[in-house]
Amino acid sequence: MNQRAIIDVVCKSGMENLAGEIGALLGQKLTCSDIQLNLTTKEDLFSNLERHKTALTRMTVEGDREGDCYLLSRISSAVILGGTLIMLPEDVIEEGAQNEKLDGEMEDAFGEVANIIAGVFTQAFVDKYSKKLRFIKQSVEELIPTKIDSASDEPFAPGNYYVASGQIKVGDKDLGPLEFVVPAAIFELEEETVKTQESTEETPEDAEETTEQEVQEATPETEFVAAASDSSPEADSAPDVEKKPPFADAKKITDVVFNATIGQVGEEVGALLGQSLKCDDIQLVMTSKANFFSNHCIEKSVLTQMKVTGDREGLGFIVAQVPDAVVLGGTLIMLPEDQIQEQKSKGQFDGDVEDAYGEIANILSGSLTQVFLDRYPKQLRFIKTETEVIVPTKIDPTSDQPFPEGNYYLASFAIQMEGQELHRILLLFPAEIFDLDNEQVADSTQRQESTSAPEKTNAQSSPAAKTTTEPAPGEWGGPPAAREATGATTPSPSAASVASAENIPAAETTTQPIEKPTGSPIVLLISDQKSAAEHFVEILSSTEYECQVLSFQEEVKELFQQHKILGIVLIMEQVGEKGFASAIKLQSAGQPLPPIIFAGAEWTRSAVLRAVKYGAKDILVMPASSDEIQDKVTQHFKKAS
Repeated sequence: MNQRAIIDVVCKSGMENLAGEIGALLGQKLTCSDIQLNLTTKEDLFSNLERHKTALTRMTVEGDREGDCYLLSRISSAVILGGTLIMLPEDVIEEGAQNEKLDGEMEDAFGEVANIIAGVFTQAFVDKYSKKLRFIKQSVEELIPTKIDSASDEPFAPGNYYVASGQIKVGDKDLGPLEFVVPAAIFELEEETVKTQESTEETPEDAEETTEQEVQEATPETEFVAAASDSSPEADSAPDVEKKPPFADAKKITDVVFNATIGQVGEEVGALLGQSLKCDDIQLVMTSKANFFSNHCIEKSVLTQMKVTGDREGLGFIVAQVPDAVVLGGTLIMLPEDQIQEQKSKGQFDGDVEDAYGEIANILSGSLTQVFLDRYPKQLRFIKTETEVIVPTKIDPTSDQPFPEGNYYLASFAIQMEGQELHRILLLFPAEIFDLDNEQVADSTQRQESTSAPEKTNAQSSPAAKTTTEPAPGEWGGPPAAREATGATTPSPSAASVASAENIPAAETTTQPIEKPTGSPIVLLISDQKSAAEHFVEILSSTEYECQVLSFQEEVKELFQQHKILGIVLIMEQVGEKGFASAIKLQSAGQPLPPIIFAGAEWTRSAVLRAVKYGAKDILVMPASSDEIQDKVTQHFKKAS
């Protein structure tokens, strides 16, 4: 009996036993099906770039052989297993799984599950293997498949690995694959190349026919399966960091990241709008300027620039048809439906609607940045800058406006929102940003879009030019962050300090000159509940501030013309979209804004960051005492002289 067959029997036993052990730990029915026993390489193991974000559990091997081994599972599955173990509420588990966030007590609990798995495999080898091997769980960490360099030593070195895997289910929840990954040398399979896996797969019955007695009687001198005539080559040295990947590999990674981004965009923009927004029919292709305006963008559209910074620099674009931009912007600021339809039919894209759509584009660029920082091998950030309306039939393909001819990567998707007929959003980037600017791009463009020979020649000879245009300091989408976002841990510090920690510039408005107001200086209170505003009026009046109260729906422009506004308190019964929509109205008032304090209960980190984007100078957590309110007001609002 050969060594590979022995290992197969032992590991198959371990995979079969872990279902019962983990199920007993969780108090749930757990199954492990479709058990696979393979010899592979690190490169092949991570070749599927669409692999889910992964929880990697590091283990050590002790006994007659020593080294490291690993357990791989989806982050979402680890959350479900850990959350189930400590009996968290179902909605909390589901939220953690959806957000793929494994930390705190959930991470500790999953560590206990991984500990049980290590014990199961240890027992299997004690029972059925001639050598002593013990597997000990060490640590759990997050793994992003698209960031793995197969030639590096992270998360483990290149080489041959034995992988025992199975599909896990808890009740009716499919948790995906669980993979036990062990260096081939630990199982004395170093002389067997991956090629021998083909012959092993042709005769799977060999392992099944092996009896437990044969396994127990096996000795280290057991004859191995004959190795292939040519020995496995050593791992290639790490490639030059400046060398670009092959076109097919670069596009595959880019496609995976954009698929993830577009899925997130639907959730984030939908949450901003307070609507169910679905993004589907995703298309990811190479194109040229001429083809873009011939086949993809043929109606009057809103073109929003996105500055790309980081390891690559350039200028990308968000393109949406004007009626769609009107619907999205109008929905955000809660325009009446008849007014949205009127502006949509007229193609009227300006004022508050334009500003609101700009915020949606800002959210989209933020989603791109987040997903690319999480999943893309290079560091890229996307910063929304200018917006303009374009008419494709008036564009000269040979000019550099609105962008030059060249090879471009196009990610487009359909958007669906209840009660609205919308079209496609187009995301366009110079091919060089994603390392797609080699000779194969033209062929890809031709294959996907039937690009003519003259167009292909132009695309090769005239690469997309980089832009040097930057938004003004302090503007939304201003100069790029100098360091990685570090995050605010609680909403209690001032919004300014959170903005500093996140490198997010607090929003500023245009500073166009206006007539000097003649009315008395006031503090403006904007609230969705009159009773909440009355509490602030009482406190501020006692400190000699004159107050004016408005609802979320009332206009503010007239007040800016009549009074000097010393400060604004935006009071939300519930921190959410209505309050943020009111903040956007303030930004679109066309006036310099005084300090704004956002007040509300149950602040989250993401809500604090959104408030900062919308101009918050500070955050007030409600309910707040009179002293706390006075302290915030005194700190940020100047009294009239």
